Amino acid sequence: MVQVVNSNSFKGISPKNLMEATYQASGNFQVRAVFEAKDEILKAGKFSENEFYQILDAMVDAETERKLVLERLKDKDPLFLEEIVKEIKEFPADNVIRDVIYLREQGYVQEHVEIKTKMVIKKIKGEEKEVEVKEYFYRYQVIESPIEQFFEPVSIVFKAGVCCQCGWCSAICPVNAIEVTADTLEIDKDACMKCGLCFSVCPKSFSIDQAYKSIKKLDKSLNWSDKIGAYVNTYTASTTIDEIKEVRQDGGVVTSILEYLLEKKIVDAIVAVQHSKDIWRPEPIIVDDVKDLYKTGGTKYANSPSLKIIDEAKNYENLAFVGVPCMMKAIEKGTLFPSGLPFFNNIKYKIGLFCMESFPYSDLIKLVKDKFDKKIDELTKMNIDKGKFIINLTSGEELKVDLKEVQSYARDNCHFCEDLTSDYADISVGSIGSQAGFSSVITRTKEGEKLFNDVVRAGLIETKSLKEVKPGQGLLERIAGIKRKKCKPIDLKQNKMES
Repeated sequence: MVQVVNSNSFKGISPKNLMEATYQASGNFQVRAVFEAKDEILKAGKFSENEFYQILDAMVDAETERKLVLERLKDKDPLFLEEIVKEIKEFPADNVIRDVIYLREQGYVQEHVEIKTKMVIKKIKGEEKEVEVKEYFYRYQVIESPIEQFFEPVSIVFKAGVCCQCGWCSAICPVNAIEVTADTLEIDKDACMKCGLCFSVCPKSFSIDQAYKSIKKLDKSLNWSDKIGAYVNTYTASTTIDEIKEVRQDGGVVTSILEYLLEKKIVDAIVAVQHSKDIWRPEPIIVDDVKDLYKTGGTKYANSPSLKIIDEAKNYENLAFVGVPCMMKAIEKGTLFPSGLPFFNNIKYKIGLFCMESFPYSDLIKLVKDKFDKKIDELTKMNIDKGKFIINLTSGEELKVDLKEVQSYARDNCHFCEDLTSDYADISVGSIGSQAGFSSVITRTKEGEKLFNDVVRAGLIETKSLKEVKPGQGLLERIAGIKRKKCKPIDLKQNKMES
């Protein structure tokens, strides 16, 4: 295999070191697996020959960079990611952080975790109390005699009970070997080429939280919260469009933004969910006409593998994707790994929804029957507010129970998610923190902030700062902190779940 390395990416690297690193990169198991499966990949039809070589070349470039980073870190004491960035100036800081995390997963770098405790004063139920707080510090060091780790197919994640059924692996698999539904994941072992791409991009395979935190903290224009992540601003907002008010869940903000994007032709299509033929069972849909947009309004509490259809939308030049936190993280991983070249680079905006947990469709039916003695088709709306699970009926009646009473019906794999507010989105939207008829909005990127303000200036949304209202950002951060604290750790190596 001949690889022409992008010279713009390797300025300042000696030809000798570059050639040696490229030679080592060409031996990487993922690179070899993709190269050797060229005929099968092209036959599957998901990627053209030009796209195939773009992906392969980007993988080799990224792996070459990782080999150079690895060489620079040899014989160094354990370092923080921030220290490594200062040590290695040849590549962008984002790249170096990304590389170190992937080198950890490849078996070349060891992560050292140090836990320190300190006592702080916190107000708990109106009383100030001294509580113990743990702080985690992560350092990275090259392993003296490393052995390259081969990534197993993503079925290991499903078997461990932590798969979120986002569908990303199915969309990305170059040979269409993975089939994902809301409840299952199956791999065609005969078709699978053992490339590990599915594992690399899976939001549950290995953590990128340290990379995210370190990369975002490099941008001094962003605010940082340990509970809701990096953000530009926070708002409370409500639609001004009467038609959207009729179908909205809370403030109608997401639908208003999507309508603006389609009307202004900023995007060609939107990937979201609608009700399937089974009421309240969501299904992913590609919307490229405003008249079909309102079908996606409102919250569906059953899960949907929305990312599985992204490859079907590849012919659209610009997409907006609406999904829950695990899906936002999946897209981010598909941008970082294994190459830094997005598999689908037409996703222009990521609109993330707040999500505490979701329900299997069968258990949602059971919940409605057990707790309310109603049938699922009698419901016009479901909602969670002020610690209550609320349903509205065709009769006009509203019923509610304590949220604690329905949590046993939720998907077990949701308990391995730490993210309430879609940290990896451009704009995050949910109800927590805002009053009835309004949504809480977190803008997380410059692009997301500009889009939101453009929609406000167009008169489609009314808004004010989330910090100026009650219960406001304080409640949002508190609930988000609870989810992070309750999140269970994942142990794939032993193929089991820790509690």
